[in-house]
Amino acid sequence: MKTKIIMIRHGESVTNRTGVFTGESDVALTDIGLEQAELAGVALRDEHIDVIYSSDLSRATDTAAPVARSHGLEIIPDRRLREICAGEWEGMTFGDIAEKYPEDYKIWKTRLGAMVCPGGESIVGMCERVIAAVTEIAERHPGETVCIASHATPIRAICAITSGVPIGELEREPYLPNASISRFEYEDGKFTLVKKGDVSHLAGKITKLPDTI
Repeated sequence: MKTKIIMIRHGESVTNRTGVFTGESDVALTDIGLEQAELAGVALRDEHIDVIYSSDLSRATDTAAPVARSHGLEIIPDRRLREICAGEWEGMTFGDIAEKYPEDYKIWKTRLGAMVCPGGESIVGMCERVIAAVTEIAERHPGETVCIASHATPIRAICAITSGVPIGELEREPYLPNASISRFEYEDGKFTLVKKGDVSHLAGKITKLPDTI
């Protein structure tokens, strides 16, 4: 049976705004991020949704909250839906990373799929973790509509497997803005992309920051 999957990237976080590599650190949404979350909730308010999952980090659960509230559903946290564990880069500004780790930062900017964060996780490892989690969730809810709040790189991982992009070449997958909505279907072990990175619901509240993990 076909499962519908709606994935929302979290709204703008305080570290998105300040240019800090956040990774698995838990940070709050900005006022704009909270507005983006509400707009995503409005966009999905009249849509049938059976269950809501989220990364257990607050910027994702707070983005899922308006959807959960309008549908009378609880949010199921799953740490496997987290952003990449950035190790030594967690909490550093991107400017400082570029200065202290020039070669690694060049890989991050040009060959993302080959990146291993110093003292942290590889992009390939993160992709495998997220793909396994979303596959398990989809198979747990055959024929249902699942909403998942997560992060930029994890959602790009799901986009990659629908477009035939190897996860080791994740740089080929476009950046996804805060609070964008991507839609997929899952059936017989295969994900299909329906719509990627929709921001039509955000009106003048779109944040497009180049380095915002």
